[in-house]
Amino acid sequence: MTADNHFCDLTGHASSQLQTSVFYEIKDISRGETVTFLFAEDPAIILHSLNLQLRNNLRWEVSEEPGQRWRAVIHRAEDVPPVDVLDMLKRDHKRLDAMFSQVIHLTDNGQLEVAHALMRAFSDGLRKHLLVEHDMLARAIRTPPDAQGLDPSAAMVQEHNEILNQSVMIEASFEEQDASNTSVGPLLAILAGYLSKHEQREEATLFPVWTGALNKAPEQARTALFNKVMETLRD
Repeated sequence: MTADNHFCDLTGHASSQLQTSVFYEIKDISRGETVTFLFAEDPAIILHSLNLQLRNNLRWEVSEEPGQRWRAVIHRAEDVPPVDVLDMLKRDHKRLDAMFSQVIHLTDNGQLEVAHALMRAFSDGLRKHLLVEHDMLARAIRTPPDAQGLDPSAAMVQEHNEILNQSVMIEASFEEQDASNTSVGPLLAILAGYLSKHEQREEATLFPVWTGALNKAPEQARTALFNKVMETLRD
């Protein structure tokens, strides 16, 4: 067993303790590291629940072994290729969040020139991300109204416009002659909160609808869209 591959035998643990035991083993899993578990019952429900708790940062392979035992090998999501379009979008959410967090950190430390350059890169990445969600998904997949009779796709577009407007304001604030961390920082804080809530709503309401529609599409169409989205986000 290598230093970056840990093994944990949970076959003797009570069912009520399994989720907690797995959580403490994987909550700090690093890039390039794997954790292998041995279970006395199918761990599918536990792993999916933990993945939601850890914001979809995990990927795994489960195999059933003789004697009613299940082996699960868990990785960081970044260590394996994306499996579908929605997986790519979730990863891009995290990538954009990390860039924006770095903009905030640089601004707080007075490195405004570097922060401004990274903010421009964030805005460019954001526009590509929205191109996928608007032009490739929302226009092709109709979403049913929510409990209040509102169209989730229309609400998403409205929120995206607000995010873009705030991003433009922040870029302009960096260009002011008297720009400082105290003048730019509050704008960054407002957008950070808005982004977090928006992504959570989007992944909870729209992503399941898009996933269901794509799963019903012909494999050739799914593959073509997958390649197009990958090319768009990568460019």
